[in-house]
Amino acid sequence: MADARAAFAKGLEAQRARVVELCRRLAATDSQNPPGDTGAIAQVCYDALAAVPGVEVRKVVAKAPMTNIVGRIAGGKPGRRLVFNGHLDTGPVADPSQWTVPPFGGVVRDGRIYGRGVCDMKAGLTAGIMALAMLAQVREQFSGEFVVTLVADEGSGAQWGTTHLLENEKLALGDAMLSGDVGSPHVARFGEKGFLWLEVQAAGKSAGGAHTYLGINAVDRLMAALGRLQGLEKLACPVPESLLAAIDAAAPISEPMAGPGETDTLKRITVNVGVFEGGRKINQVPDRAKAQLDIRFPPGMTLQVLRAEVERLTRDLAGISVEELDGAEPNWTDPASEIVQLVQRNGKEVLGRRPAATLRHGFSDSRLYRLRNIPCVVYGATPHNSNAPDEYAEVDDLMALFRVHALTAYDFLAEKA
Repeated sequence: MADARAAFAKGLEAQRARVVELCRRLAATDSQNPPGDTGAIAQVCYDALAAVPGVEVRKVVAKAPMTNIVGRIAGGKPGRRLVFNGHLDTGPVADPSQWTVPPFGGVVRDGRIYGRGVCDMKAGLTAGIMALAMLAQVREQFSGEFVVTLVADEGSGAQWGTTHLLENEKLALGDAMLSGDVGSPHVARFGEKGFLWLEVQAAGKSAGGAHTYLGINAVDRLMAALGRLQGLEKLACPVPESLLAAIDAAAPISEPMAGPGETDTLKRITVNVGVFEGGRKINQVPDRAKAQLDIRFPPGMTLQVLRAEVERLTRDLAGISVEELDGAEPNWTDPASEIVQLVQRNGKEVLGRRPAATLRHGFSDSRLYRLRNIPCVVYGATPHNSNAPDEYAEVDDLMALFRVHALTAYDFLAEKA
C-alpha cells in the first residue's frame, strides 16, 4: 500500500497543466451573486466530471437558476464516505474599470490566475474536482466513496445549495467533509465564530431643525442604543481551553497571513455597524433612524446568552426596537480529529511545513455539516484581493491545494480499506 500511495502522490505532481486549465476555465465563467445564476459554471464542472471514467455526476436544481452539482466515485469495496463541499457563486464585480485584467478573462500571468472568485473559491473547486479525477484512476486502492457537492447560494444563506442537498441528497452526508473555501494552504480552519445580525430601529418626533425642543431626534436615540450594544465587545467569553491553545499555537503562522489582530479577534466578540440610515433633510429633526449590526462571537458564547444581553441593554431605551435578522452558533470540529490531522499531515508533506490549525472569523457552509455532527475542515487558497479588483490565486497555491485535497481523500478512504 505504501508503494501505491507513493505512486499516487507522484502522479499528482504531473497534473499541473490540467489543474491550471480547469481553474482558468472556472475563472473565466461568470457566477456572481447577485444574481446567483450558477448554470454556466455548473456546466463547466459537470463536463469536467463527466469526462472522468467511472464518475457518476448529475445536476440538482432546487430553485432555478441556482444549479448544484453532485459527483461521486466509488472505491473497490464499501466503506466510508468523504464529501468535498465548495460553492460555485462568487461576490459581485463592483466596478470592472478598477481591474487591470478582465474579471472573467481567465488570465494566467506570472504564476497567477486572475478572475472574480478565483481565490473564493474557484481554486478550491478545482482542487476538489481534480482530486476526484485522480482517485478515479486508483479505484481499487480505496474503499467507500468520494463525493463532491458543488453548490449555489452560499453567498445568500445556502438555502438552495448546501442546505437543500443535506436535506434531500443522501450522498451529501458523509463521515467527514473537506471544504476548499478561501483561507490559506498554510492554515487548516477547523471551526468558525458564531454570528448574530440585528436591525435596530429608533422612533422619534419630527420638527424643524431650528426648533429642536419641539422634536425628538431618532438619530440621537439610535446612537445611544448603538453605544450600549458596542459594549458587547467587553463581554467575557469562556472559550474552551483546547481551542485557546490551538488559536495561540497557530498564531505565528496564521496571523502574518490574516493580519495583525487575528488571534485576539478570534477569542472575543466584535460588533460592526454595517448600515446606518437616518434623517431626510439637514434642517429637520429626524423621526426615524435604523442601523444593522453584525455581531461575531467565539465558542464559549451562545446565541441565547447574547440575545438576553441585547435585550437587557436596550429594554429601557425609549423608541428603540430590535429585530434579529439571522444568526448561527459558533461551531467547530475537534482539532485532534482524523480529517484535520490528515490535512495537516499532508500539508507538511506537500509544503514542507505543517499547516497551522485554528478557527475562521467568517462563516461558511461548513457550519451546516457541523450542525449535523459531521467533522470537517476548511482548506483553501490565500485571499489575494478576494472580492476586490484583480483578485487572483497563485498557481503554486493551487497545486498545493489540489495535492493536499487528493492525498487527504486517498488516505481517509484507503486507510480503512
